Amino acid sequence: MKSIDWKDWEIFCRVVEGGGFTQGAELAEVPKSSASAAVARLEGQLGVRLFERTTRRVRVTQRGQQLYDRVSPLFGALREISAEAASVSDEVSGTIRIATPYEVGSQHLSPTLNRLLKQHPSLSVQLDVSWDQPDLIRHGYDLAFVMTDTGLHDSSFASKRVVLIERAFYAAPSLIRERGLPRSPQDLIGWPTLGNLDDTHWEFLRDHVETFSMDVQPRISTHNAEVRLKAAVDGLGVTRLSPRFVHEQLVQGQLVRVLPGYSSSPLKVYVLMPARKLMPASVRAFLNALEETLGVPETRRPAPRAVPLPEGAQVSMAVQPGPDDGTPTVLTLD
Repeated sequence: MKSIDWKDWEIFCRVVEGGGFTQGAELAEVPKSSASAAVARLEGQLGVRLFERTTRRVRVTQRGQQLYDRVSPLFGALREISAEAASVSDEVSGTIRIATPYEVGSQHLSPTLNRLLKQHPSLSVQLDVSWDQPDLIRHGYDLAFVMTDTGLHDSSFASKRVVLIERAFYAAPSLIRERGLPRSPQDLIGWPTLGNLDDTHWEFLRDHVETFSMDVQPRISTHNAEVRLKAAVDGLGVTRLSPRFVHEQLVQGQLVRVLPGYSSSPLKVYVLMPARKLMPASVRAFLNALEETLGVPETRRPAPRAVPLPEGAQVSMAVQPGPDDGTPTVLTLD
């Protein structure tokens, strides 16, 4: 009997998971030509066709799916065994693969990663930007961060909530001049909005209690907060973002916080990890550094000052920095 090349079997599983040779080769970390050759060898050895190939798509055959369903869990178990064996060592080295939304990576993970890499010269990190909840086993991630304003999807992975991201409402001075300064959440009805892909309504909270909910149909729908921020600065709509994310635009007068007495429901950030009995030393070190970093209360910037206007005064939308600390001034109507 011929010796079995298990690498061909693993590549076959990756092609099934990737839905084709291009993505499958990326998951297997081999050239596309190598993935195609591996599947061809396997088909020749087994005497069965594993994929139906056309010029437009690749589809796993019924027999191929049956084989995948039996073989894939075995490779998953082998990866688990390998990870647990590596965790026996206390040396923090190797590569941690992390998936994270852009905002979490830039605002919350950078200090942790910088601290960790300085402490452990043999450690490296691969950080992928993803707004979806990935399959950690399928894509080979050690950790994945997920943002949600509700809860996690059903998951067999271990999870832990690590941070809450506050959100408030912002618009450009030009848009407020055009629409008028809102006095209540109801005044925003009919305004153009810029939201997440899954935004259907916005909650307005006062002292952490929801007082109003507004249906929204965003002009721009994207999970990319940078895109929403730039569109808001250009006056295309009111947006819901983290105060920390828009601070510079507030200081520069490019945005104004509308309805400063209100906030919105916070985003919850969870970290997902495979439910391993033994955790690799590198992952354990990262989680410890993350807890140390996020466990220290942030130095809060001074809250924007609300400046009441005298009765009968005209509303001026020029936003001036405060006299001492650069804190943006927010105009309100009494």
